[in-house]
Amino acid sequence: MNLEPTAYFSRVSDIPLDMLISDGVGTLVVDVDNTLMPYDEDSIPDDIAEWMRKAKRHFTIVVISNTKPYRAKIIRKTLHVPAYGMCMKPLPISWLVLRRRVPKDKPAVVIGDQFFTDGLYAKWNNLKFIKVEPLSPKDAAHTKVTRWLEKILFTTNTKPSD
Repeated sequence: MNLEPTAYFSRVSDIPLDMLISDGVGTLVVDVDNTLMPYDEDSIPDDIAEWMRKAKRHFTIVVISNTKPYRAKIIRKTLHVPAYGMCMKPLPISWLVLRRRVPKDKPAVVIGDQFFTDGLYAKWNNLKFIKVEPLSPKDAAHTKVTRWLEKILFTTNTKPSD
């Protein structure tokens, strides 16, 4: 199963909105931990918050994450987008949120920092996957294991696009 990303960037704010628009993307499905917010902080970096505000002008945005519910609430209050925590990506239960919140009339893309949650979630839902570098070296204990596996298994496209 190929989990390689469609594109790979250092940060969410490095993803060109024009590229997404020209690809006909209608919805952005975005992760929280180490994608929108560093794992060890409860605030969104300014450049990422500004990118998300600009992206809202062009796309439907839904945040589907395995994060704690209070962190999803921070996203909802700060960015004014639907945000769901404890979604258990990539398990099928997480698909329920996707099916209810993502319009089917235009393609959607998943943006996240992990192959085994975000990439697999995208693959199982026939969506494109844009990988970003984690915002922080800190992670949950189980994530450290999957990151180690990622380094072993995914050797191509391992450098962000410039």
